[in-house]
Amino acid sequence: MVELDSILMGCGCIARRPWNQSWEICHGVVHPAARRTGVISNLVKLSLDSHRPQAMELGFYVTRNIASHTLMLKLQPGVLVGHDGGPDTVDGIREYHLTALLPQPVAGLRHIAPWYVRSPGVEMISRHLYQALGFEGKPGAYPTTCLSGPASQNSHGQLLYAHDPLNRTLTLSGQTAGYLPQPRALADIIGLLQQSPELQYVCVQILADKLELLAGLLGLGFTITAYLPAWHLEDGARYDCIQLVLQTFSSRPRSHGFDDQVTFFDLAYAQLAKRLCGLRLAQAHA
Repeated sequence: MVELDSILMGCGCIARRPWNQSWEICHGVVHPAARRTGVISNLVKLSLDSHRPQAMELGFYVTRNIASHTLMLKLQPGVLVGHDGGPDTVDGIREYHLTALLPQPVAGLRHIAPWYVRSPGVEMISRHLYQALGFEGKPGAYPTTCLSGPASQNSHGQLLYAHDPLNRTLTLSGQTAGYLPQPRALADIIGLLQQSPELQYVCVQILADKLELLAGLLGLGFTITAYLPAWHLEDGARYDCIQLVLQTFSSRPRSHGFDDQVTFFDLAYAQLAKRLCGLRLAQAHA
């Protein structure tokens, strides 16, 4: 917290996410009179100085404008990995939020890459993301889990989800315990969509090796908006996730200076989607 003459001028924190042992910079508010005075920078510095992350924890931040991202590049540089598709609204207008992961010491992170990460055509993952994050990208076996996310009280079949009726959005947030085959996961998602025709936005994060489910979601009109290295934590290891969004917005969300980045990710992930579907077909016929 920052005080001036017993007046609270701002506060900030680092939020821990127990579900996947991650930590997020930086939730906070600043008094209108303290804007552009360096208070935000000092709050972030204070938060980082007092934070002691564990070796297995993954750091990240979510930014809504280029100014805050530029600030973070000076204080704790992160690697942008994609956007959320624009579900949130400010003054009635939707806006993109971009996610940045923080480079992580390899020694403290048991990161498993999907089997295809060294295949031609997926350099977006190996070169643009892994290298910037300092990940080695060693392929390995993935768990049978299909969906990733924090537990939610709402369920449909084995799916867990959070619903915001005001914004007409739904975020799938993982699955219940037990084996969930990819075709069943897709069928449950279709059923959930059919019972909620009013939705304008649906988001799901799947484990990066689940290419059958990926192809099915793409067939429903979902698009990849982010690739999340080491996002899913299970049995002491971290696995990559792919974030997909289905939206029917009447207008494009605001990007607040991130126009080039949003366009880059949309094009790069559209190409990645085609390549992964091709690898799935080749794998099926091998």
